[in-house]
Amino acid sequence: MNNSKGLPRARGTALGELMVCQYIHINNFKGIWHGDYPLDSSISILLAEIIVIFIIFGVTFILLRPIRPPKIIIQIVAGIILGPTLLGQSKVVAAKLFPAGAKLVFLTLAEFGFMFHLFLLGLQIDISLVKSIGRKAVVIALTGTIIPMVFGVAAYKIVEHAIPSEHGVALIVLIIINALTPFIDITSLLNEMNILNSEIGRFASSISLASDAGSWLLSFIVRNISTALKYSPTEPLSFIATVVGYYCILIFLMRPLVIWIHSFAPKNRANEENHFIAILCIVLVNGFLAEYIGEHARLGAFVLGLSLPNGRTLGTTIIKKLEAICTGLLLPIYCAASGYRTQLSSIANMSAVKTELIIFAGYFGKFIGTILPAIYFKIPFKESLTLALIMCCKGVMEITILGVWRDAQFITIQTYTLLIFNMIMATGLATIFIRHLYDPSIRYMANTRRTITNSAQNSGLRMLVCIHSEENVSSFTNLIEVSNPTKEKPIFVCVLQLVEITGRAASILVKLDKKNNLLASNLDYSGQIGNAFDHYENYSEGSVKIQNFKAIAPCASMHDDICTLAVDQKTSVIIVPFHKTWAIDGTAEENIPFLRTINKNVLKKAPCSIGVLVDRGKIGGNLSILTGNSSYSIAMLFIGGADDREALVYSIRMAGHPNVNLTVVQLIASGYNTSSYQNNPDKEAMDELWASINGNQKIKHEEESVRDGADTTHVIQKMANNFDLVIVGRYHEPHSPVTLGLIEWSECPELGVLGDMLASSSFRFSVLVVQHNSPE
Repeated sequence: MNNSKGLPRARGTALGELMVCQYIHINNFKGIWHGDYPLDSSISILLAEIIVIFIIFGVTFILLRPIRPPKIIIQIVAGIILGPTLLGQSKVVAAKLFPAGAKLVFLTLAEFGFMFHLFLLGLQIDISLVKSIGRKAVVIALTGTIIPMVFGVAAYKIVEHAIPSEHGVALIVLIIINALTPFIDITSLLNEMNILNSEIGRFASSISLASDAGSWLLSFIVRNISTALKYSPTEPLSFIATVVGYYCILIFLMRPLVIWIHSFAPKNRANEENHFIAILCIVLVNGFLAEYIGEHARLGAFVLGLSLPNGRTLGTTIIKKLEAICTGLLLPIYCAASGYRTQLSSIANMSAVKTELIIFAGYFGKFIGTILPAIYFKIPFKESLTLALIMCCKGVMEITILGVWRDAQFITIQTYTLLIFNMIMATGLATIFIRHLYDPSIRYMANTRRTITNSAQNSGLRMLVCIHSEENVSSFTNLIEVSNPTKEKPIFVCVLQLVEITGRAASILVKLDKKNNLLASNLDYSGQIGNAFDHYENYSEGSVKIQNFKAIAPCASMHDDICTLAVDQKTSVIIVPFHKTWAIDGTAEENIPFLRTINKNVLKKAPCSIGVLVDRGKIGGNLSILTGNSSYSIAMLFIGGADDREALVYSIRMAGHPNVNLTVVQLIASGYNTSSYQNNPDKEAMDELWASINGNQKIKHEEESVRDGADTTHVIQKMANNFDLVIVGRYHEPHSPVTLGLIEWSECPELGVLGDMLASSSFRFSVLVVQHNSPE
């Protein structure tokens, strides 16, 4: 071995294994000014490896972005690029950037991060979901597991007869691997494609959960019994008892200890630093015990996370603190390390062809085992095909199992490489086809769209109101009441509580029934919101019928839940809260970006009319129509168009309430061509208004002649202190003089020109922006 100024490590082969000898003071790096070489230090090498991995990952992401593959595929491909297949062929890269002695540090860091990642994944799974798995999901899970194993064994018998193999055990193992459908892999993929809370997404999650539950149970029994028989053939039960004892300690000691520590955190506040560190220490102790008895630390971490309560308390707190470092930084390193360990040169022989046929038979069996029972259960062919493709996808749990079995020499490097390569191809191609085959919005956009106008003609109004927090309750109950419910014409309201998915791996859309206490507790039922609407329903004495629902889903696809529920409940209008709230002094108190994303998507794809409620009750002192006999003043700005007509119909309905006064302000462009500006439907809408005014002192109509947007702004400013609520349509003629010059100042274009001005200015009244959807 050379001295410390030279190469600080030596390599050689002993008993077929690469052995590395290096100085124990390899981290004692003094800097290049003292003649030390940076890449002679383990820390410098590790940092360089991480930097290079993320550079390659970024470049690969840019190159593959047009086909939008899952991130895990890009990370594995980046590892393959760094490995012996491409850059690793360079002796300089192999010796300086990935020397044999430094690989252990690199892989240890990746394993450490992945252990915490699995802890987070376990924390996100609600084990009570197992109870809700239906018969169809169980049947498809069974066929999707058994048939690929049958196809794999058949292919193995055929190729084994043609070309005898020396690695029969490895081939049997890969047959089992192909039959697996990890729940975490499927839900992660669905989340990335924004279909986790779609109809097919939920069904696929149930199938994978049923398959995974059976696989984990069978794996636990077989693995521990075989290990016990191998190491203690005379007393196998002693080893099993040790494993069972470990899991008893995990469930009955560590789990309550974590919950007890978390209980010291103040209510509705994140854990303090010392509480969080104590929980991490328990995870580390659990990992040590798992390794001590022969279990993997990552498996112990996963089971510990699985045993803890998730939802918006403990799960959310830990996930927010750990997710960025574990999932964002260390997981890509782990996936790249898996790709780095492949050797494509090992598959350039005839034995690889035989192995590839067995792998292909497994994928084909998985496809057939999913699509045939799906068609049998009368699922449409396109959705059955999508479901089959989803079930063929693999992910992080797959590469974990492959890595464990590769290290245990259950599978050869050739089999490992082929499985990784097939995973990349199958998952990458499947996601491309899934994106083109399945669009969850087709289901609700293809239906006849309902409107407030139609509901008025049919003497019934069905509303869907979306609640984000308890602060929305008073404004929405006030809006429902001002919509004029009566015992003769009651309003049917679906209250949907929106919860951005944190602390869960599967999305949920469910009706909340207080009588079903078990279901309510499992879903972290927000009693205060539900009680408030139940109280209002009782107060209405039969004029309002309320059903409570809850949606826990990713922000990017939560609009699917809203629109699906609107179709199922046949609602005429969806009311969503604006993403900004105001403090008592009029300043913006909170900006919730995920609500804005939801609102944009709902406005784009809703199957009925939509209203965006900008609540300024705190600062305006808006009167509540629920408080008694005090009057409630509403203004409606009418320019023209479908949205304004829908808003006008809604306003006239509100004016039927005995405590509501309505003023319709019609803005007319001076000198504008009225034949194109005010078409026949607009004239008919105004005729209906005049018919409503006849003999009704509570409805007024005012005309204002304006030349441009400046005049429009002046008219609106005169209304500032006279009304509690202003209603306006979202879309207006873009070239109308009424809005001329206003669009340049738009901050929230999703509200339209006038809606944006009313929402972003210093007005003190609340605003309702209405969008009409005509039947297509």
